[in-house]
Amino acid sequence: MLRWLFQFLLTLALSIWVGTIAFFSAVIAPTIFQTMDRAAAGKLLAEIFPRYYRAGVVCGLAALLSVLVLFLFESGSRGMRFLQTILVLAMLGTTLYAGWMLEPRIHRVKEERVSGLTQAARDDAQKRFDALHARSVQLNGAILALGLAGLGSLAVRSGKS
Repeated sequence: MLRWLFQFLLTLALSIWVGTIAFFSAVIAPTIFQTMDRAAAGKLLAEIFPRYYRAGVVCGLAALLSVLVLFLFESGSRGMRFLQTILVLAMLGTTLYAGWMLEPRIHRVKEERVSGLTQAARDDAQKRFDALHARSVQLNGAILALGLAGLGSLAVRSGKS
């Protein structure tokens, strides 16, 4: 069997996924807000986020396919493969929720911050935006942590092979 190919694909998918999250969070987003006015930065990020989440889903599907093939057809540690499958499923589910459910809500509330007819409506929209944004940051942090755990499990597994 081509175990090495699926092991490589799993490692590559998780590495790209984790790297994308880390680079976006630590470099891209802060740089955008440091170099652009807040409104322009928000518009640019609104354009980037759908692509960011699509990239996560592509990596997640590749990782899931790979880990499932390894789990089903490899004779190695099934317990470790089961853990990796759970980690990838949690990452993928969280990415889908954040990108396809939470992000559109954030975008709508962001528009309400500007278009609210009264100051009270704009203030309410700002509070909702802050809460949704905080949830988004927490979810992306969780995906990053799960991805690091997945990569760690691959390193442990590699050491035993």
